[in-house]
Amino acid sequence: MNSKATLRRCVSCRQLHDRCELLRVIRLPGGQGLALDEGMGRSAYVCPQNCCLEDARKRRRLQRALRVPVADSVYDALAERLKPEAEKPLRQDEDCLSPVE
Repeated sequence: MNSKATLRRCVSCRQLHDRCELLRVIRLPGGQGLALDEGMGRSAYVCPQNCCLEDARKRRRLQRALRVPVADSVYDALAERLKPEAEKPLRQDEDCLSPVE
């Protein structure tokens, strides 16, 4: 087996990193949309840092790399993955929810 790490370049900061350290966005074949982390197709990688994600959004780096329009919901999903565990909202129990009218 090859012991070398597979390197990929962040579309924003252009730094090389091990691909396991980066967030991956995939353009699914046949125009079926975009996926995060798993799947086959054209891929773009972003560092798991807010500055790289915001730069990619502002300069439309993912759109250029994937050659398709990228919705804001994709950036929001990536930003959600960057939040530390402490900042994520806690799961609400059934007794804490207000009744639905």
